[in-house]
Amino acid sequence: MSIKTNMVNCTAVALLITSLSLSMPALASEAGAFIGGVLATKVVSNMNRQTQAQEQQAYNSSRQAAPAPAPAPAPAPAAQTPQQRLDQLDKLAAGGYITPEEYKAKKKSIIDSM
Repeated sequence: MSIKTNMVNCTAVALLITSLSLSMPALASEAGAFIGGVLATKVVSNMNRQTQAQEQQAYNSSRQAAPAPAPAPAPAPAAQTPQQRLDQLDKLAAGGYITPEEYKAKKKSIIDSM
């Protein structure tokens, strides 16, 4: 049942209850009208709470369906100074990761780029 249909039905019930209570003979201090008004208020209040719960549920489901934002790209590494590049090259040579010929060639290119 849609929210609008639910509201119309509840409003009709509240009006019917109120009109019935007003058509009854007057009791002590119009107690019938008072009770009808209290009942109508309760029906309308319940209708409002139900509508709010449905709207909250719709809001929550729409938030869950939204895709998560993509993570920000990693920042580009800062350019190394020639000294840092030479230190790194020395570590590679000391660890045996490059040959002496590769070490000399790379060291020459680093020095030439200065």
